[in-house]
Amino acid sequence: MTDATPDTSPESGGARREPASLTFAGGGWVIALAGVLVVALFIWSTLPVMLGRRPTGDGRSIESYGFDLSNLAVARETLIASGNPRGFLPSLDDPKHLRGSDMAVYNTQNRPKFVVSTDRVLGVVIDGQPHAWPLSLLNVHEVVNDTVAGRPVAATYSPLCDSALVFDRAIAGEVRSFEVSGLLYDSNLVFCDKRADGAPSSLFSQLERRAISGPLAAEGVTITPLPGASITVWSDWLALHPDTTVTLRDPQMIRRMKEISYSHYFLSQRFEAPFSPEPDAAAMEAAGLRAKSPVLAIRGEERWNLVPIEHLVKGLAPDRRTTRTIDGVEYLFTVPSGPAVARVERADGAPVEVIPLLYFAAQAILAEREGTALVEP
Repeated sequence: MTDATPDTSPESGGARREPASLTFAGGGWVIALAGVLVVALFIWSTLPVMLGRRPTGDGRSIESYGFDLSNLAVARETLIASGNPRGFLPSLDDPKHLRGSDMAVYNTQNRPKFVVSTDRVLGVVIDGQPHAWPLSLLNVHEVVNDTVAGRPVAATYSPLCDSALVFDRAIAGEVRSFEVSGLLYDSNLVFCDKRADGAPSSLFSQLERRAISGPLAAEGVTITPLPGASITVWSDWLALHPDTTVTLRDPQMIRRMKEISYSHYFLSQRFEAPFSPEPDAAAMEAAGLRAKSPVLAIRGEERWNLVPIEHLVKGLAPDRRTTRTIDGVEYLFTVPSGPAVARVERADGAPVEVIPLLYFAAQAILAEREGTALVEP
């Protein structure tokens, strides 16, 4: 057996060596810093658990989200977990507003810019006050609990269906706040009311516009979209409503706003979540549509009338306006240049209940429950 101890005796002629040591100045700070970062990361990742705030929902089983599904009003197989827990996109609550006329100055003082002329916005006039929510903001929240003209409202957006709906938050005698549930119904947003009192939450289907499980479903609660809501571009909305206000972003979400985009999804044939039934391929081809063609669903007396924006583009006047008569009512459509967006109003000035969304979602949800009809070009 060989002795590995070096011979440092004078007779051997070897020099005595001090054992190597790692000092702070000699590079030990790197290991110390790495240790601090590891500990910090561990604390950050486990803090919600230590504080009793474990995420609700495992992303796979709908039962893991803790909702009462005993009175579920939709087919159970159509409700799926999104892969994310409840509230994975935080709702934006009681945000600040900015006058639209001040947006240009705001953008010179803040980086990155918030809203520019070609950005899509969800706009609606509430009790005489025009207001807009940028879709870049809605992408990272999907639910905004807001107050406009003194009226508590919720702006909701489902990116997978490109569907937008604004409704009054005063429901069943109580002003409520809502958040993303972590569940999807036929690829569409399902949100829930946030209960600070520990009472059970209810689930809502955005496009069915009703509670689909929980206490409010037992009461048959429905939600009615505020009339006249549209997805258009900022330059169009600001020109139409120079007195508009706009909801400001959460500074902590700026980076996420830059990272999240659905532009490739809208152009692809791929779907992120299942839905049923699928639109008839032959009927779509005959109408010159895609499953993800953007349409305006206009509420009629007996059904929803679907007006494809791609059809509107073909008949535009130089002012980018066109008219259609649907069920004996004349409608005026404005199609701004840029992204596939449009606004609609009645020629007689009466309110219009309209939902912007993708064709497949209209056929899977609106058609199945309430009926739809495709308006010919």
